[in-house]
Amino acid sequence: MNRREFLGGTAATLASLAMPHFSFPSMGAGVEVNRLGTDHFEIIFDEDRPFKIMQLTDTHFGIPEQGHDVTDALTFQMIKKLVDQNKPDLVFHTGDFINNDKVNPRINPAISFMNDLGVPWSLVFGNHDHSSGQEGTISLDTYHGRMENHVMGYSVGADQKRSYCFRIDLKRNKETFASIVGFNCGGGPTPMIVSAEQRAWFEGQLEADKKRGTAHPILVMQHIPTIEYKLMHDAKEEIGRYGEEVCSESDKGEIFSVYRDSKRVHGVFCGHDHVNDYIGVHKGVRLAYGRVTGWSGYGDWQRGCRMIEVNPKTSVSKTRVVLPVGAVEKPEWRVTMQDS
Repeated sequence: MNRREFLGGTAATLASLAMPHFSFPSMGAGVEVNRLGTDHFEIIFDEDRPFKIMQLTDTHFGIPEQGHDVTDALTFQMIKKLVDQNKPDLVFHTGDFINNDKVNPRINPAISFMNDLGVPWSLVFGNHDHSSGQEGTISLDTYHGRMENHVMGYSVGADQKRSYCFRIDLKRNKETFASIVGFNCGGGPTPMIVSAEQRAWFEGQLEADKKRGTAHPILVMQHIPTIEYKLMHDAKEEIGRYGEEVCSESDKGEIFSVYRDSKRVHGVFCGHDHVNDYIGVHKGVRLAYGRVTGWSGYGDWQRGCRMIEVNPKTSVSKTRVVLPVGAVEKPEWRVTMQDS
């Protein structure tokens, strides 16, 4: 089954940069978020338990056609339930958060919902998050400026243009035990790939860490799967559900070689393909799909999320697909092994 068969510089931004940090005391002992630069954040976590990341993906909020206000409401309700049941320390959305490529999408309700969750959240833009250029859609810079309580940033090139790639260092007792790196994989008129500029930025981050003697694990978040997701499936190296062909779009393996050669990328988490949620290890790198979250997107699977837990003492991470308590899956969707 091919997914194409399914589918056929603002004031707000300046204000957000002026805010140096924010904290969430309601989350147990709390987490504190510090913005160290436009492309660099830290989350200070002092509890004696794993750090919990909830991966959401492909919610496709804001589609203006009739009926999608109902499906959006169902998704809001389910995400709130998942957050209440799993108590994540960070909610990370791996793209296609809203359909910004539609004329007059309902953007503000979705952003307000995430801002009000009471949990720090992050986002990597998916192809549908990119403006189509039609009247009523918004630029990525304006989109970013409307977010609050967020842990999402950008690097600035020599041409002063933003590239939405960033890192989040997870720290306990002032020591970094893992980093999360997010990449915008493009959409609309741009190639759907981790760009050469972003690749160079990441290589710069690795080199700077090397000079500091830092070699903690990295988890990568991106919307579009790399071509290695297909190669892994072809080699039968995965467990989980495969429901459609891998849409790696423009990727030809360039970024994966950087992940592999770094020997620091312990996991890559993506979305894009709504009826895949498998996971496996390919050439030493764990590749995982999130679980489709939004009822406004294609596919008939029960919606849910992927939970990722990172042990701050050992830096070891584990992950599993999670559905709302009480949700019922069709038998053919069940996994017989827990991925870790």
